[in-house]
Amino acid sequence: MRNRISCSAQELNQLDAAMLQSVVGGTVFEEGNQYFSAQRVKILDADGTQIMAEVNGAYGVYAQTIKLRAGTLSTRCSCPSTEQPFCRHCVAVLLHQFHNGSSPKPSAKAAHKDPAPPSDPGGRAAVPYAEESEGAGDLNFWEAILFIDWVQKAVGLLGKEATLPPVPDSLGGVAREWVGVVERLNSQWLESEEDRSDALRNLQSAEGMIDVLTKKLDVLKVEAEVAQQNCSVLEKKVKQLEDALTEISKTSN
Repeated sequence: MRNRISCSAQELNQLDAAMLQSVVGGTVFEEGNQYFSAQRVKILDADGTQIMAEVNGAYGVYAQTIKLRAGTLSTRCSCPSTEQPFCRHCVAVLLHQFHNGSSPKPSAKAAHKDPAPPSDPGGRAAVPYAEESEGAGDLNFWEAILFIDWVQKAVGLLGKEATLPPVPDSLGGVAREWVGVVERLNSQWLESEEDRSDALRNLQSAEGMIDVLTKKLDVLKVEAEVAQQNCSVLEKKVKQLEDALTEISKTSN
C-alpha cells in the first residue's frame, strides 16, 4: 500500500503524536502507538527525510519505506491494510522516529541533502502547489520580471545540470522560495530513477505556477502603462494650471 499527502514538516522527526493523530484518526493512531510502545519497530536505515523499517505486525513482519520530499510525505507498507492516508505500521515507525530520531542514522543520501521546502512555522499541513499559487499576488513588478528571467534561463538545464543559473541577490519573497522549489525538484530529478515520477508531478505544478506568474506579469505591465498615461495627463493639467496662475498674477499686477 502506497500513499502520498502534503506535509509542512522539514524532517520526519518533526511529526509528533498530535500531528499524526490528526491525520490518521484515533483508531489507527492508537493501533500504531501500541506497536511503537511494544517495541515492535525495527529501523533499517534512516535520515532526516527517509526511513526504511520493519514492523512486527499481528500476522507477520511488514516492510515500510517513508519519504519526505518537496512538501510531500510518501508512505509505502507491504501490509494489506486499506487504512488511509497511511496504515498503523507507518504510524508506529513515525512515532519511533519522533521519539528516537534526534540523531538519525546517516545514509548514502545524507551527503546530498536538499534544502528544506517552504513551510508553515505553525506546524500546519502545507497546501499543494496548485493552491499555493494564490499567494503569487505578493510578488511586486520587478520581482516577477527577475523570477521569469531566471526561469527562462533555467528551463534548458532542468534535468540535465545539477547547478542552475545564479539567483539575483535582489530577488526575495515568494519568488525566491519558488526558485528553491525548482532547484530542489531539479536535484530530485537527477538523484535517482525511483524519485523521477514524484519530481515530474511537482515540476508540472511548478510550471503551472510559472504560467500564473507570467499572466500576472502581463497584468502588471498593462497597469504600469495605464499609470504612465495617467501621469502624462496629470502633468498636462498641472502645466495648464501653472499657466493660468501666471496669467492671473499678471492681471492682478
